[in-house]
Amino acid sequence: MWLSTFQNLAQKIDPGSWTEKTGHDIVGLPHQICGNDCGVFMLMYTLCIVTGVGFDFEEMDMSSIRKWWCLILMERFKIEGHGQRFAFWTDEARSLLQGTLQPVYRVPRQKAISEKVPAHIEAVNVRTAEEKKLVDFIVKLQGSEEHLVGVLNGKPSKWLRKVTSSRVPVYLDSEEQQDILFSYLRGLLDRIPTQLSVKDEVQFICGVLFPEAIINALAVLRDISLQEAEQVFLSGPNYHCSEVEDFNRQIDKQLRKEGRPFNWWVLLVTFTQIRRQ
Repeated sequence: MWLSTFQNLAQKIDPGSWTEKTGHDIVGLPHQICGNDCGVFMLMYTLCIVTGVGFDFEEMDMSSIRKWWCLILMERFKIEGHGQRFAFWTDEARSLLQGTLQPVYRVPRQKAISEKVPAHIEAVNVRTAEEKKLVDFIVKLQGSEEHLVGVLNGKPSKWLRKVTSSRVPVYLDSEEQQDILFSYLRGLLDRIPTQLSVKDEVQFICGVLFPEAIINALAVLRDISLQEAEQVFLSGPNYHCSEVEDFNRQIDKQLRKEGRPFNWWVLLVTFTQIRRQ
């Protein structure tokens, strides 16, 4: 729906041939981690692309960037006459506009943000780096290709018996790394003759080649047995307690806004189920 809307809008602005790109096609594009910063990320993407200054911001900068955008709105539309819109920040904003208080985002980045990264953001960064290392081993180094070719040529695989299941185990938390691995496995399936009858290519890739590739890579990179690697895979991503706490805080805020009761135990279970589906 959104894609067709944008395509129609583009044709009205400038009829002709357009080249469509996604965030994966843009080098250095910062990726959103939390679920509350979509609008701010879109504003910053647009600003950086239009001005050509480069994507010099990260998730941890969002608090400062939000204030910076508020400051820009105040400078353009003034504080007076907005009632309660900026009431919580009026005194600080007036000082910023008068030049008696240091702005939050117009100084160099290393001074504008805290040196201490929030624990839940650091946990995500560590897991993302580990997942990238795992996928790079499979895709760039082709470290699991011999094993995968063996499976395609009839090597026994327990996942073949489960390929018709609608639930596919997920180990990679990063959608970007999932896409990279899926593209590689689809290419492998296209170029390697197989003795197997593949009725649903997508289901076969996700249900058989995905776990085989990841388990084999985990065994090599962690120097553990295939059985141990399989248990790591089935356990799914390891989430830091700070991530669970941050998730619960966000849900608590939403429930309070809706006037609904909050249950920490239910939220903990819900977090685990959502992230591992």
